[in-house]
Amino acid sequence: MKYFIFCIVLFFNSDLFSQAKKVRIKMVQYFPYCGGAKPNKDLKNTPNKAIAYANKKLIVVNEKLDVDTVVTDKSGYLKTKWDYGTYLLFEPWKYYEKMPPGQDSTNINKECLKDEWKKEDLRIVVSKKTTTVANNITLLKCPYLFPCLIKKHLPQ
Repeated sequence: MKYFIFCIVLFFNSDLFSQAKKVRIKMVQYFPYCGGAKPNKDLKNTPNKAIAYANKKLIVVNEKLDVDTVVTDKSGYLKTKWDYGTYLLFEPWKYYEKMPPGQDSTNINKECLKDEWKKEDLRIVVSKKTTTVANNITLLKCPYLFPCLIKKHLPQ
């Protein structure tokens, strides 16, 4: 009987022995002023204001090449539970090798775009003591600064 109770307790407390960790990361982006009309005071300060990366889907690839999807909540938090390891997160257009939003396919260098698809947007390393995040989507660039453009059109 004691063995049976021990097994039940062990089953329900398996989180104590698992090699996983709860991950909670606040995701924000800074939007730059990209030209056009003469900016007013508020537009000049836009890059200094953090906007929550809310309700956004990210594709997750781990070291075992397992693929998953996560979605940030309305406040921009990424909340999940992952095993210890390294996780690469991609915006869907990169993972599915699509054209970046807002870009004209006739003005994109296709070979350069193949390299962009391989660059992760986030790299998260989960270990027992720490969670390390390398975030490449915090500071957005203006569309005319996308690295694969054939002709860069600056705003007038």
